[in-house]
Amino acid sequence: MKDFSNKVALITGAGSGIGRALATNLADQGCSLALVDWNSESLEETKEIVRKKNISVSTHAIDISDKEKVNELPEKVLNIHNQIDIVINNAGVSVIGSVDEVSEDDWNWGLDILLNSVIQMTTLFLPYLEKRPEAAIVNTSSIFGLFSVPKQSIYNVGKFGVKAFTESLSLELQMSESPVEAYCVFPGHIGTNIYSSSRFKSFEQDDAGAAVFGTNASTIEEAGVQFKQNAPSTPDYAAKTILKNIKKKNKRILIGFDAHFYDFMSRLFPKNFTKIIWILPFFRGLFSFKKSSK
Repeated sequence: MKDFSNKVALITGAGSGIGRALATNLADQGCSLALVDWNSESLEETKEIVRKKNISVSTHAIDISDKEKVNELPEKVLNIHNQIDIVINNAGVSVIGSVDEVSEDDWNWGLDILLNSVIQMTTLFLPYLEKRPEAAIVNTSSIFGLFSVPKQSIYNVGKFGVKAFTESLSLELQMSESPVEAYCVFPGHIGTNIYSSSRFKSFEQDDAGAAVFGTNASTIEEAGVQFKQNAPSTPDYAAKTILKNIKKKNKRILIGFDAHFYDFMSRLFPKNFTKIIWILPFFRGLFSFKKSSK
């Protein structure tokens, strides 16, 4: 995709974090927006930020795990914007707990948002994207879609699934010479609220997920603050990286030094990788990597 001006992009999880940053960066480039989030208040805050740009903006306050509500989205978006060029499946949730702690409800809730909504949104909007001269589907996986850690089984399964689905879709689109391109995004540690807003089944100071991100807190609240404040990359940096790679047609988008590090190490040491995934937080503290914001 050469540029984003005069395009229309739908973004899930647009109320905060990377979703909000994508909205502001796309608006700056002349892209109209269909903003989706379950939190109507934060969604309106994002709309307020971008409303002064010379673009059209619509908000859709829905829970993307609600399949009936999602089924209504294409008609609503097209009635307002007349077209759709980019679908960014960015919304995510986290359930922190061991396999024997999480329930069937946790699995259904987590995977409905992390994976099933991505599949549904993609299949619903794909026919409309196919009608455009150029279009893109952007699905957010994670570094936890590249390797697994304890107490994040639901998140791991969801993000591995997004990776597999998007890569398969991308190959099919290429084979059919479709104008639609599929991109898979692998953010590293980004300063968002996802850790503090996780569904905790248990919490320990040395939880694996927290350790990977360099947090060492005695309470969930403190860990959430550390997760956001100590992140080496900001949502704005993530958004800029995503959009830059779409323009370059790089289908596999790694965000942050840590994402590149873990990706490289998992390939270099596939058998012993789980024993060395704690190296990066150590070096981060030793050298105090400067936060990426530009």
